[in-house]
Amino acid sequence: MTFDTQTLSAIEAIATVGGLQTAAADPTGVFILRNEPAEIANQVLGRNDLIGDQRMVYVLDLTRPNGMFMARDFSVRDQDTLYVTEAPFAQWSKVIAAITGTLGVVGIVDGATTALGGG
Repeated sequence: MTFDTQTLSAIEAIATVGGLQTAAADPTGVFILRNEPAEIANQVLGRNDLIGDQRMVYVLDLTRPNGMFMARDFSVRDQDTLYVTEAPFAQWSKVIAAITGTLGVVGIVDGATTALGGG
């Protein structure tokens, strides 16, 4: 997606794409994946031995008291990937739908068999 501005915070990026879907997204798992230059990666990790670009993952938990402030202050850069994990309820719903969908098909087949005089 292309954004209209050169400076964008994580919260603005989330809002621009319509926000988090409450039934599907987990606000405790907002990830920003980025390739950081060695200088920044060393600073962030408190190291001095990293060489070359480093793959970094930043995690924002929007349910924490300071989560929204951190998302507001975190700058999204060109080539960053924002990923939001799936809500546990969404996973549970998929399992239930898979089970009830299968049971529904069995019920239809059983009903058809009965209607045909077979059961």
